[in-house]
Amino acid sequence: MESNSLLAISFVVYSLFIVAVGIYTTRWRKKTDDDFVLANRELGSWASALSASASAESGWVMLGLVGMAFSSGLSAIWIAPGIGLGYLFNWFVIADRLRAESGDLGAATLPQYFYRKFGSNSKLLIWIPAVIIAAAMLGYVAAQMNAAGKAFEASFDLPYTWGVLAGALIVLAYTITGGFRAICWTDIIQASFMVVALIGMPILLYVHLGGYDQIAAQIRAIDPQLLTLSGANSGYALFGFVVGMFGIGFGYPGQPHVLARFMAARDNETIKKGGVIAFSWFMLVYTGAIFFGLFARAYFGSLADAEQALPLACNTLLPPVLAGFVIAAIVAAICSTADSQLMVVSTTFSRDILPIFRKSDTPPTFEQTQKWDRWTLVLLALVSVAFALTENRVIFSFVLYAWSALGAAFGPLVIMGLMWKKTSQVGAMAGMITGAGVTVVWKNIDFLSSALYELVPAFVLSFVAVWLFSLLFPDRN
Repeated sequence: MESNSLLAISFVVYSLFIVAVGIYTTRWRKKTDDDFVLANRELGSWASALSASASAESGWVMLGLVGMAFSSGLSAIWIAPGIGLGYLFNWFVIADRLRAESGDLGAATLPQYFYRKFGSNSKLLIWIPAVIIAAAMLGYVAAQMNAAGKAFEASFDLPYTWGVLAGALIVLAYTITGGFRAICWTDIIQASFMVVALIGMPILLYVHLGGYDQIAAQIRAIDPQLLTLSGANSGYALFGFVVGMFGIGFGYPGQPHVLARFMAARDNETIKKGGVIAFSWFMLVYTGAIFFGLFARAYFGSLADAEQALPLACNTLLPPVLAGFVIAAIVAAICSTADSQLMVVSTTFSRDILPIFRKSDTPPTFEQTQKWDRWTLVLLALVSVAFALTENRVIFSFVLYAWSALGAAFGPLVIMGLMWKKTSQVGAMAGMITGAGVTVVWKNIDFLSSALYELVPAFVLSFVAVWLFSLLFPDRN
C-alpha cells in the first residue's frame, strides 16, 4: 500500500475516534441550561486541567511556536517563563474564586458574569464583552483553521482549502452533538497526543542528527545567533523582545475559553489538583516545541514556511502509519482550541445577545436554547472558515493579536473584580474598552508594535482604567 494511503488511513481512524468519543458523551447529557455550556459544572481535575491547557495552546504551539523556534532559535525560550507564571496565577489565584462566584451568580458565560456581578442596570455590560469576544474569537478560530490548512497542505499535499474545511467539519461533528462535555473529553485525548508528539519528535530528531555536537555545528553553520538567548536582538530591541515574550503570560486571566473550565470545575479540590496537572503539561509541551523547532532548523536548513516544520519532519522521519497519527495530533491541537472558542462565541450570541432582541417576556424553553446554541455554532464556524481562506496565514502573529485583545480587555477586570471589592460598573466598562482599544491602536502603529508586544501596554493601561474609573465613579450600592 502506498505511504500516502497509510498516512491518510491512520489520520482518518484517529479523526473518527475523536468524533465518536464526542458523540458518546451525549450519554451523560442533562436537560439543564448549564449542561451544553459548562457540562453541568461537574468537570473533574484531569478534564479541567487538560482541556484548559489544550484549548489555550493549540495549533499555535505545534506549528506557530515550532516555527518561531525554527526562525529565531534558542531565543524563543523567553516565551516560557511568562506563560508558566500565567498558568500558576490562573490556577492558584483566579480559578477557585471564579468558580465559586460564577456559580453563586448563576453565570454560564463571561458576559453574564460581568453583567450580574457589576450591576444589571446597563446592557453595555453585555454588549461590550460580547463584541470583543466575537471580534477576537472569530479571528482566533480562523487562525486554528489556518493551522489545519497548513497541516494538510504539508502532510497530504492537498490544497490548503481542503484542510481548512476538514478541520471545521471535525470540530462541528462532535461539538454540535455533545457540547462542552464533548469538547472536554476529546481535549483529554488531544492534549495527551500533543505531549507524545512534542516529546517524541524532538528525541527522534536529536538521535537522527547525531546528538548535540552535530546539531550545534549545523546550526552555527546556518547562523551562530540561533544558539544565543538574545538572537539577533541587542540593546533596547532585546529589552522589548524579552518583555514582550514575558508579557504573553498576562493574557491568561482574560481568555474566556480557559476561564470557562474554571467555571465548570466541580469543587476546590478539583482546582488544586488541576493546577498541578496543567503546569506539568505546560512544561513538557513547551520544552518539546522549542527544542524541536531548533533541531528542525539543523535538519532542514531552511523552509519556505517554518510553521510547517513538524508535519514535514513527520513525513520524512516516521513510517506512514505513525506519521498519520502525529499529523492527527497536530490537527487535534487545532481542534482542541477551535471547538472551545466556537463554543464561547456561539454561547455569547445565543445566551447573551439574542435574548436582548426577544420581544416576549417568557423565558426561552430548553429546546429553544439548544437550537440557538447549535445554529449559532454552525454560522460562526462558517464565518471563521471564510476568514481562514484569506491571504493572512501567519498563525503565530494572528493568534497573538487575538490573545492580546482578550487578555487585556478581560484579564485586569477579572483580577480586580475577584480581589478588589471597590471595582465598579463604570470601572469594568472602562477597563474592557481600554484593553481592547489599546491593543488595536498599538498593533497598527508600526514603531510601537515593533518595539513591544501590544498586550503589555494594553494590560497595564486596562488595569489602571479599572482602578481609576472605579474610584471616580463608584457604585452607589
